[in-house]
Amino acid sequence: MKIREYLKKPYRLLIIATIFAALLVADVILWGAHISALTPYAISSGDNVVCCVRGRSNARDVLNDVFSDLAKDNTDITAISSEYHVEKAAGAEVVSPEEAYMAVLDSANNNEAEIKIISTKTATTSYTPEPDYEMNTAMFAGESEVISEGQDGEKKVSLGYTTVNGKTKGKAVADLEIIDEGIPSVVEKGTLGLPDGEEWSTYEGSPVCNDGDDIMTTAQQYIGLRYVWGGKSLETGVDCSGFVIAVYRKYGVNLNYPLYKEGVGVSYSEAQPGDILYFPGHYGLYLGNGRMVHASNKRTGVIESNVGNRKILAVRRIVTD
Repeated sequence: MKIREYLKKPYRLLIIATIFAALLVADVILWGAHISALTPYAISSGDNVVCCVRGRSNARDVLNDVFSDLAKDNTDITAISSEYHVEKAAGAEVVSPEEAYMAVLDSANNNEAEIKIISTKTATTSYTPEPDYEMNTAMFAGESEVISEGQDGEKKVSLGYTTVNGKTKGKAVADLEIIDEGIPSVVEKGTLGLPDGEEWSTYEGSPVCNDGDDIMTTAQQYIGLRYVWGGKSLETGVDCSGFVIAVYRKYGVNLNYPLYKEGVGVSYSEAQPGDILYFPGHYGLYLGNGRMVHASNKRTGVIESNVGNRKILAVRRIVTD
């Protein structure tokens, strides 16, 4: 069928009627929108009318502007709980949207009604990964040393804020996302003198004297330290008694002169690592298997040697179970 056959008189009338009806509906819609824009709407809190403006959309825009102003700065609003609402107010005196905004803001600032806003702020910051810990059995518990530097990564943090009438009432981490894990540093941590029940990788306190083996591990670290008459420093030098005192001091044990009266006496046949050996005019720390570590003299300093045939006047045990 040809197109011109549709354009015969009956069809033309139908098309014209359809167009007229569409125009009429559009006119009604536009007229309704015009009437709505002229209708006064009140912004109220409960039964209290704060102000009136013309048009529902203007009233809602006023509230949205107030909400934005009362939210935490530089955040995105995620939820709003408000006691303010919009309703028709035929015949009421109206004000401009700007005046309405100030009226509602003053009302909220005076706590006449509550506006609770939850908002979030997301930022990217540097992220330092937890170190990888390695055990060092020759280092004191609580001590640490970085042996390999790490590299920071990045994390995305979302902070959630709760404000009531513009005042911040709460803050919390709403979300956390690791963007770049970075490279962890490698840290050595000691175990010498680790208290019972403590974890070596997290312990931050001082070492304690658990047993004589710990004492002797520490004593052997200072082999080669120079001999200084009257010295008690493991940095600058020691004499024989000063060496014994300084090693035990590392574990929080303070010994006094004369050392042959400290601790409890045992026989040499029962000597254990860490026991103090007392010879005529000399002290050493028993290592075990007939050997000891001691500050020998100015020529050799601190050495490890056999006990040999030295005359032992006393064996004193400081570490006891």
